[in-house]
Amino acid sequence: MGFKKVERDQLACTTSDQRPFGCMELWAGNERAHRSLELAGLESDVIAVPSGGDQGGDLSAVFSCTDNIARVVLADCVGHGYTASGVARHVHHLLHKFQDIRDTAGLLGALNDVFTLSNEKSDRPLRLTTVVTGTFDGTTGEFNFAYAAHPRMLLWREREGQYQELGEGLEGFPLGYITGETYNQQSVRLNPGDMILAFSDGATEVRPPKGAQLTAKGFWELAEKTVKELPRPLVLADFSEALLRRLQEYRGRDTELEDDVTLLTLRRKLGVLA
Repeated sequence: MGFKKVERDQLACTTSDQRPFGCMELWAGNERAHRSLELAGLESDVIAVPSGGDQGGDLSAVFSCTDNIARVVLADCVGHGYTASGVARHVHHLLHKFQDIRDTAGLLGALNDVFTLSNEKSDRPLRLTTVVTGTFDGTTGEFNFAYAAHPRMLLWREREGQYQELGEGLEGFPLGYITGETYNQQSVRLNPGDMILAFSDGATEVRPPKGAQLTAKGFWELAEKTVKELPRPLVLADFSEALLRRLQEYRGRDTELEDDVTLLTLRRKLGVLA
């Protein structure tokens, strides 16, 4: 099975587009859920399984914005359970405050500064939170993304029939570490049928009661195997369920997942050309 980092059709950026644009939340949550949504030239599917309760520290959000643009966010608050759930709700509130910032890296910077300051003023620390966010331009097919110390997304190239890793060099600090952090962003063009897979680190840290942790490479292999074994045309909801089922099987069918797991999959619609 071939592994490679994504080719340099990505564009690293340190400048930002500060023009505001109107965004409307289509769905967001940190609870147990499975949702499929149609966006601008894009299909999306989110499946989330909190550990030890109905809500957890993984927050996923999907927005529809002006100029034929869709925005997605996946945040992973340290820990799980009641405390992490409270942090996730706080991040959700901040997302609404800054949802009209057009620039992807600029959004992370704004979130980080306010989150860190509120963390410092709180009697109970808000802890650290990793985030990945991206915007998809339904007109051009460009997917622009940035990370705040979040696991790198995987890009499925339909033509090549394999996954690639997105975002070399975009690690950044998590929200809550230090104010004034600046984030870089990259972009990649999605062709019809190409998919983006974002996930929380609970997906890579799955460990059976007696055995080794799955790791990022193991998760990559599992995701690729799952895509290849499903019938065509691929249904995103079926892919999410099948990949989650494989993670649960790796952990052990009768053993609860140790950490929250969220899988967010995006696919550029077939027959869409820019």
